[in-house]
Amino acid sequence: MNIPLDDLLALSAQLNRQAFAQPPVEGWLNSFLAVLSERFAQHGVLGAQISQVIGNVALRVAMAGRVPAETSPQHRLDDDSPLLAVLRTRRMTTMPNARLYPILVGNEAIGGLIVYVEPRGDYTKLDQALGVLTIQLGPALLQHLKTPGPQTGRLMRQIDVMRSLYAVTRDFTSATESHEILDRAARSLVETLRIDHIGIVVFNADDKSGTVIAEFPDNGMVGMRIPLNNPFEERLFTTRAPVVVNNVDAAHEIGPLRETLQQLGIKSIAVIPMIVQDKLIGSLGMDSFYEYHEFTADEIEAATAITAQLAITAHNAQLYEEIKRRAGQLELIAELSQRVTSTFDQTQIFQIAREETRRIINADMIAVALLNETATTFTVHLLVEGGPVMTSFAADRAALRFVLASGEPLIVDDISGSDDPDYRLFASSRMRAAAIVPLSAGGKSIGAYAVLHREPGYYSGIDLAVLEQVGHQLAIALENARLYMQTSQRAETERLMNRLSGAIQGQSDLQTMLLSTLQEMAEALSARRARVRLELPNKLPGVANKGIEG
Repeated sequence: MNIPLDDLLALSAQLNRQAFAQPPVEGWLNSFLAVLSERFAQHGVLGAQISQVIGNVALRVAMAGRVPAETSPQHRLDDDSPLLAVLRTRRMTTMPNARLYPILVGNEAIGGLIVYVEPRGDYTKLDQALGVLTIQLGPALLQHLKTPGPQTGRLMRQIDVMRSLYAVTRDFTSATESHEILDRAARSLVETLRIDHIGIVVFNADDKSGTVIAEFPDNGMVGMRIPLNNPFEERLFTTRAPVVVNNVDAAHEIGPLRETLQQLGIKSIAVIPMIVQDKLIGSLGMDSFYEYHEFTADEIEAATAITAQLAITAHNAQLYEEIKRRAGQLELIAELSQRVTSTFDQTQIFQIAREETRRIINADMIAVALLNETATTFTVHLLVEGGPVMTSFAADRAALRFVLASGEPLIVDDISGSDDPDYRLFASSRMRAAAIVPLSAGGKSIGAYAVLHREPGYYSGIDLAVLEQVGHQLAIALENARLYMQTSQRAETERLMNRLSGAIQGQSDLQTMLLSTLQEMAEALSARRARVRLELPNKLPGVANKGIEG
């Protein structure tokens, strides 16, 4: 059973509203755990408690619901304690009747959330949901610690920053407003950390590119796609830790990226990973344009703590946009299906496919490749304005043959170096990336459908899945058109035969019969002239060859 996004958003909103209120709401943590237990009761949750560990002693900070009576408000921990294991590894673990989640602030584990559950089978969805909530719980819990430990003072400095962020987000609890939350949060970070620019990037599903979804001040970068094959993002994937460059001009180790940053006027930059449920989903960049900035450990820790909370909002925004995009694509595919199957004219089918595909998927070129009847030749139709442009290739030489042979869709990040004639045709128009799907009808491969883009590595698995649906509708339309043409030709042939038969039977002499037949055939074939020549054996003397012309 999936856990509704609304439940997570409601709990997150309550957590922030009560934890960062001034003055803090009395008993807010017990209240939060009570709501958590109630909301997730249908998923097997009986009760919950939060424990802080000081040295080898666990202190109960709050509890609600059905917590086992034998649990103690304070007890010593041995080295094999599951709670200690959670804090050391910063990963959730299980006990026979409970699930334990670390409560983190940045990379620091400051406590544990213990959720008591019924003996069920699969708690994957619950683990994912509570993993999200514990990320937000960390900064809030700092306000409720029983006894400040040796590292608490350093962490407490983040509270003011978190309050500033909460002031921005407290009025927004709907996933549909996530982008507005991120825009305001970026502004709040600029003002709080006194940095020149903040940019928030979420990684696309293929992990080959990212998209800027928020920034402040507005430099026109929202919506920009950023390739992830740069030193910053590669280090983020490898280390899951912030990447800091205090002096871009002297940072020769970042290679060509240094020149790009210099062209943008960036003198110092710090990139913070955004992690949700142990998956790197994006990054937050802090840029200094006007002077070199020495990022301090406190600034990086504060930014990391804030980014941990923003990661959830960014992830929600990404999921919402993806759901909205998929819904829109499904509507467009339904519209394409209706239009493309409403005609049997191949040229019109190609035009409709071009128009509708470009509404669904970004493409600089669209092509349909069809096999001839003997499967020896590909005819590639480039779907351009004004009608398709056709080029033929031997089927055993064209790269598209691999898609037909396997029956599997294919993404090619860069076709520019290929020696295959069909890819060279595409590359001659500066195409680089290609997504290709087979066209199949009645269990038989009839061709391939391709979209191409000038940016290398542009297409992802999501694009390919959508293109497969488009290709399926196109294959049906093309096969229907072929069958209609075949049926029409057969019907026309039978009609002509019936007319000829009737004309022949209605005549009494050979001359008139042949002339009538000739006229009927000429009319059927739209011929301006027709002739029948009768050849008689030369051995019959005195008989001349005759011809009839019509």
